[in-house]
Parts: sequence; C-alpha cells; structure tokens
Amino acid sequence: MDELVYNLLLKSPQGLTLLGTLRYRYTDLDALKAGELSALMDQAQQVDTIELSLFQLAGTLSVPLLTGFTPVPATGLSFVSLLGPTLTNLLGSSDSQRRLDMQFNFIDSTHIAGGLLWRPGELRQQVFSILGTRVGLGA
Repeated sequence: MDELVYNLLLKSPQGLTLLGTLRYRYTDLDALKAGELSALMDQAQQVDTIELSLFQLAGTLSVPLLTGFTPVPATGLSFVSLLGPTLTNLLGSSDSQRRLDMQFNFIDSTHIAGGLLWRPGELRQQVFSILGTRVGLGA
C-alpha cells in the first residue's frame, strides 16, 4: 500500500505552533494473529466485547523546529473496527535520542486529529495537539 502523507499543525498548551509532516504506511495488511490480539486485549479491562483488527504501521514524523531536519522514524499499530472505520492509530519513535509518542484518529477521509508527546517521561517533555490534512496523491 502507498504511504499516507499529512501536513500537520501542532499546538502546545503554551501557544507554541509548529508545522510538520507525517508519513506512514501499513506494513502488514494481514491483521495480527488472534493470539497476539487476545494478549493485548487481556491486558486492558473491558466491560463490553469489541472485535478489532490490528495492523502494523511504519513511518516518519518531520517537524523541523522540534525534530531537526532529519525525520524521526516511527512504528506502531492501527486499531480497526470490523464494522467500520479505524478507531485509533498509535505511533512511537524507534529513535532513542528523539523519542515521541503519538495518537491520532480520523475526523473524516482527509483530516486527522490527536496528540503528541515529545520526549515522553523526561523533564523536557512537551505536549502538542495535532490537526492534519491529507496531502493529495503523488506527493
């Protein structure tokens, strides 16, 4: 599958506004094995049963004023409902020097919204809300 590209607007609680780009793709279009899904679901406390498929994601995040000029590699999971749209996407940095955790959801077919933790767990941790607009094909 081709990669999905989003132009991002990040905003911190202090009013810092940054521009960036998220690129990602589904790396495994076969849902994770049922046993792996069961292990993840057993860790979470559930009241109701929801059937989900998990897909692996790989991509990069580039926010030059935050990450520098080299994009930060990220991997994660996409939780997809069997009856409908993607519930949420989780990405985390695979670069130990530029750590990030990101969660985003689809607002519609061309927009995403979510949050980003830059350097999670450190004293210099920064929190951002994210709005993204999908870049057209061929970008």
